Amino acid sequence: MFVRDCMTRDPVTVRPESDPLAAVALLKCGGFRRLPVVGTEGKVVGIVARTDLEVFLSKAGSPGVLKRQHRVDQVMSREVVTVPPDCPLEEAASLMVEHKIGSLPVVEAGRIVGIITETDIFKQFAAVLGGGTGSLRLTVQVPDVPGQLAELAGRIARVNGNISSVVAYAADRPERINITLRVEGANRGTVLEAVSGQAGLEVLHVWGSEGA
Repeated sequence: MFVRDCMTRDPVTVRPESDPLAAVALLKCGGFRRLPVVGTEGKVVGIVARTDLEVFLSKAGSPGVLKRQHRVDQVMSREVVTVPPDCPLEEAASLMVEHKIGSLPVVEAGRIVGIITETDIFKQFAAVLGGGTGSLRLTVQVPDVPGQLAELAGRIARVNGNISSVVAYAADRPERINITLRVEGANRGTVLEAVSGQAGLEVLHVWGSEGA
């Protein structure tokens, strides 16, 4: 999964010299929380948040004064974290967590080509992990040694189960690993019976209908 697969292309932007009132209107109209600020030749020079604009406007005087004397670049953050379109989605998510931000402008060849938000990432991860599909979700814990996933997949395949997604992550016990799978084509009982014979395997959680 890459940023380009779920980013919003040709995003709404504002200029550094834009009227803050106009920027707020754009944010409200589009239901956005932030807008990239773009200078010459499509270069991202900042990002402005709706909350920051609203605080600024509450202290800045009458609309007439605002229009004559104030600009978006007085409010925007100039330290902008960006990503390229081919950035892996999990790396973009890590950047958001690290910098405590909810969106990233997507830049290619020095120009903005999109924007990706935390909501875009949540939707993509939910889709990849099979959320809302009704398929069987199985979490097991196995020894952290080569061949465990291959054996698990083989056991499920032998009962006509199809693994539609798989995620492995650290267990709370040393030398163990957790594996979460989405399985289609075989019911819960059949799959559980198939995997129960794997040495060292412990079933941690099962979610889904008997017919999944």
